[in-house]
Amino acid sequence: METEIAIIGSGPAGLSAAIAATQTGANVTVLDENSRSGGQLVKQIHKFFGKKENFAGMRGFDIGNHLFKEAIGLGARVRLDTVVWGLFPDSTLGIVRKERVHSLHYGKLLIAAGVSEKVIHFPGWTLPGVMGAGAAQTLMNVHRILPGKKILMLGTGNMGLIVAYQLLQAGASVTMVEALPEIGGYHVHADKIRRAGVPVYLSH
Repeated sequence: METEIAIIGSGPAGLSAAIAATQTGANVTVLDENSRSGGQLVKQIHKFFGKKENFAGMRGFDIGNHLFKEAIGLGARVRLDTVVWGLFPDSTLGIVRKERVHSLHYGKLLIAAGVSEKVIHFPGWTLPGVMGAGAAQTLMNVHRILPGKKILMLGTGNMGLIVAYQLLQAGASVTMVEALPEIGGYHVHADKIRRAGVPVYLSH
């Protein structure tokens, strides 16, 4: 198989790159190991805010679907359930799809393989029941599993505030702790937490 531009990852970056490239007439193939495109947007159930051109008022998973449909509509090939296992000097990717090994020769390669959660290491951080906010969000919003009934959320940045509110919506009780003297996230998220009566311990 051959493609002019190969993109690893069908999250917002990979799909946006595919849209931009196909609009110039390029032949584009997007590869992703997941069964759904959209990357982190798949688990974003809240509505985004800001400018309309930046999808304000849309939920994250809807944004992911929109980008996917636009990329496909412009002619990009998006191959899901496809693992890239090798990158070779002759501009070839080794891939596995449907339990069969293939190779894909490319002209240009873009790696948009997504993010990994950054966790601050502290004593006990590997114990059962301790997880990052992103892992909790994945359990809830993708797999429909409540990670716990009583949650202590460390940090009041946007991620902490958003996931804390989603935990409340899923039926958990939440307490938040912040080392700084003020909440770090946007007021729109902080106000939801305050209205819900979530205890927030600042300077702790």
